[in-house]
Amino acid sequence: MAVFLVDDQIPFLRAAAAVIGATDGFRVVGCATSGVHAAEQIIERGGELGLVLLDVHLGDLDGPAVRARIARTWPGLPVAYLSTIDEADLPDDAWDFPVVEFFSKTSFGPETLHGLLPKLGRRDER
Repeated sequence: MAVFLVDDQIPFLRAAAAVIGATDGFRVVGCATSGVHAAEQIIERGGELGLVLLDVHLGDLDGPAVRARIARTWPGLPVAYLSTIDEADLPDDAWDFPVVEFFSKTSFGPETLHGLLPKLGRRDER
């Protein structure tokens, strides 16, 4: 599955990309460290993507705003949030557009990705 990864913390972006790349059935096809650049790239490449992993708090345009921009062009593109904050502390607009899952960055790993497959209508064929 082609994954686009968005996080403004470069150490986490690298670590998450390594996890995705080492997880059977997943590959990173793009990354962005800003919300504005993420939205532009995802809108341009949306048809080739299977999943967007999106940080909630980005320096220039937060995750929910990026999600809103994506949804105008690619409403069915699966997006999952990643954050260091608790789900209950997400901004009020975080759920204005469909999001398949919320993950804590501290628990992100291969099992997290494989757990998404049923929500994306795919089987885990490990």
